[in-house]
Amino acid sequence: MFTDINLFNDSNIKKIKLRCISWENLFKDKTILYGALCDLLLNEENLLYYATQKESSKTLAETRAFVKKLLKNGNLYMAVDDIFNGIGWNKEINISNTIFQGDIAEYLMSILLDRITNVETLISKISFKTSHHMPVYGNDNVYFDYDSDTLYFGESKFYSDVDEALNQAEISIKKHSTIEEISFVRNHTSAFIAENGEKRLKIVEQFEENYIENIDVKSIVFIVNDDIYMKEDYEARLLKRYMEIDKVKEISSEIIFVFLPILSKREFLTYFVGRLNDAK
Repeated sequence: MFTDINLFNDSNIKKIKLRCISWENLFKDKTILYGALCDLLLNEENLLYYATQKESSKTLAETRAFVKKLLKNGNLYMAVDDIFNGIGWNKEINISNTIFQGDIAEYLMSILLDRITNVETLISKISFKTSHHMPVYGNDNVYFDYDSDTLYFGESKFYSDVDEALNQAEISIKKHSTIEEISFVRNHTSAFIAENGEKRLKIVEQFEENYIENIDVKSIVFIVNDDIYMKEDYEARLLKRYMEIDKVKEISSEIIFVFLPILSKREFLTYFVGRLNDAK
């Protein structure tokens, strides 16, 4: 499983890794990585927590209790099937479909950030999907750091080429980091999810009763790519683009980058669809 890290302490650059697995292992058998990611994507608790608007799944504790109840009553399959139908994972999927790819990256972003960083998902946009033909407008996800009262707008990109992903991420941040997006967050407190009820109540009250000027807003970019995979290569690409801090400031007050090298985009998507069909 993935090693937990804190992206915001000590060094500015940290590595996410699979415990006891080397690059040599992964290149010999990419399904080690793909299997670990699919275990997260198809986990029933994750699906019910991130991909629905159910009142019974607003906190992790509620989600786990709801899953146990569904298992006991024999209704878990029905609930998961509803989720698959809602996000369009119920038919022959075209792995070249960019909306399908974007949904996977967006959903995986929240799962991994919750597991490996000290920010937590506040709004999971995949839960707002009403049609698998259309993406949900706005930032891909919204995150919150409860210790520093920092709001993070999330952008996820799934591209083979990391430079193209960075280009599109910059465009998306500029497009979506607006007062309208702030208003969206303030008007959708009923969609907030949190680790527990106390945290959820605190953040709902904070957004409904206080001015947004009291909350710092930053950006997180999550990129899934297959053209590079070494830490040094990512550093070189970022240094080339953002050598001057003013370049970052033109886009956002601060940007945190998280990269997931998928090794082969097509192979991963094919593997995922196979696992998805096995889960139905």
